Amino acid sequence: MIKLIATDMDGTFLDSDKRFDPEFIDIFYKLKEKGIKFVIASGNQYYRLYQKFLPLSEQMYFIAENGCYIAEGATELYCNTITHDNVELIKTALAPYDNLFMIMCGRKGAYVLSRDKHFESLVRLHYCNYQFVDSFDHIDDEIMKISINDPEEQIEKYLQALEPHLPVAVKVVTAGNMWMDIHNRDINKGVGMRFLQAIYEIEPDECMAFGDQMNDYELLQQVKYGYAMDNAVLPIKEIAYGTTRSNDEQGVLIKIKEVLDLA
Repeated sequence: MIKLIATDMDGTFLDSDKRFDPEFIDIFYKLKEKGIKFVIASGNQYYRLYQKFLPLSEQMYFIAENGCYIAEGATELYCNTITHDNVELIKTALAPYDNLFMIMCGRKGAYVLSRDKHFESLVRLHYCNYQFVDSFDHIDDEIMKISINDPEEQIEKYLQALEPHLPVAVKVVTAGNMWMDIHNRDINKGVGMRFLQAIYEIEPDECMAFGDQMNDYELLQQVKYGYAMDNAVLPIKEIAYGTTRSNDEQGVLIKIKEVLDLA
């Protein structure tokens, strides 16, 4: 019996226009009637995710910032932050790459350098609680994650150059061709899923999950019924329980209706 369903956002639950099918609202209430918890598991900011699903948000669960922040509705359940010293080391490692732009993802909000204000429309896609700062040196916040964007959409070419210069306590995860995220090594969406499974006493074989990129890898491994989108990268398809149609074809909703007989 399925008791929990989790889905990634970009490239999975959302179509190419960053929208979800309004049919989801009807499906969501049918899931609630069955006592099934619905979880958004994303690299995006918690505040942005919460805003996206109003007025349903208070009845949903969130694994945000790739697992760094977990909430039940508006209630924080867990937050994982990078030490101040490691944040400084990461900033030093990234300093030579001024062609990239960074977002410091904090517990209170996100921070972008004023020099990168021309990227605001892109920032707004993933963050609603953010501010521009002249420097990252005096942010009064705890940093959970650092997101790096390559406007030329070749983010992977920077991985090998960066990794030797990063603290051993952190890791880099790519999300598509434009983004990579740096956060503590022991954090991923699968850890977030395991946290929710533990506190609500739900077994992996009572869970479904959906994803398309490498930051969904551990999430799909932490459940029995992990589905890769048709548009997913090959390693995700290789470890998935099965596949479903693409994000632009509403593959998540199609599979939920099929498995739970909600048609």
